[in-house]
Amino acid sequence: MSVSPDTKPKTVPEVLAVASLEAEGQPLQSAGPSPGAKPRLKKRWRNFGLALLYMSPAIAVLLAFSYFPFVRGIWLSLFVTNSTGETSYFNDIKYYTRILNLDGFGRDEYLKSIWTTVLFTIMVVPLGIMVAIALAVLATAKVKIIGVFRTIFTSSIAISVSSASVIWALIYSPATRATQWIIDLFNLKTTNLLTDAGTALLAVAFTTIWTALGFNFIITLSGIQAIPQDLYESSSLDGATGWKAFRYITPPLLTPTLIFLFIISTIQSFQAFTQFNVLVNGEGPNGATNVFVVAAFKAFWLDNRYGFASAMSVILFAILLFLTIAQFRLLDRKVHYQ
Repeated sequence: MSVSPDTKPKTVPEVLAVASLEAEGQPLQSAGPSPGAKPRLKKRWRNFGLALLYMSPAIAVLLAFSYFPFVRGIWLSLFVTNSTGETSYFNDIKYYTRILNLDGFGRDEYLKSIWTTVLFTIMVVPLGIMVAIALAVLATAKVKIIGVFRTIFTSSIAISVSSASVIWALIYSPATRATQWIIDLFNLKTTNLLTDAGTALLAVAFTTIWTALGFNFIITLSGIQAIPQDLYESSSLDGATGWKAFRYITPPLLTPTLIFLFIISTIQSFQAFTQFNVLVNGEGPNGATNVFVVAAFKAFWLDNRYGFASAMSVILFAILLFLTIAQFRLLDRKVHYQ
């Protein structure tokens, strides 16, 4: 009876050689593709086609309302357009140099609007997150009516930005005199915080903090509740209670939530528009609240400078992309992932 080469028994040296190759992690030579390789490959392609079919509505929406307008905006930013938005002639990158004051004419109003946006973001983001953390810590107290306070703290999330802006416009109004004590406390020479160039941006920032408080509170509270209670119990046995337990346990383990809030809040602050439009009618007194989005809105809708406004939107995208990457690189080093 003859033995085929494939079924021929291996000698002891061959067996030892195969074992040594397997131990070293080296791949063995395959005699050829397995019989089930082609059916598995066909199944993968079939599943991939089905996945594309199911995702096609979402992909179509993203292409139509996100990616195509973005590419179209980049294209328009390189052209001078007419009143209907059609390209007239190629303008190179002159719009970008004009916005960034690199054209040598010394017109820096758009750079000032970027700086105003940065100041607004600095006012809103850190203070908004700190207030959310403080309220979230209070909401973890074990008292019977704590659910009522949690509802109060989250109530602002149910109010739109436009509605909240109308409410705060009435609060800031001299007719209600609700903020007169602030004017008297700081001896301000104004009757309305929204009409004074020194206080208008602060007033809008405070409104923005209040508007975003509900969302920030919910995210922060969920992050605190995800921290294992065993850590607090262990720290109490070691004598770390109260402030020490909060300092050395809560913020370090809350860092994944905080980096998320920092990035989201920064993006929202740079894109803020509604509260400026409702409270101070855009630019505000002496251009004190002329943030970059308001300037882009004016260039597009009022001046019909579609190419110029497109260049401003591209610059805003680049700024947000840079800040997001920078925050990830800098803050992620301090993040503690469980």
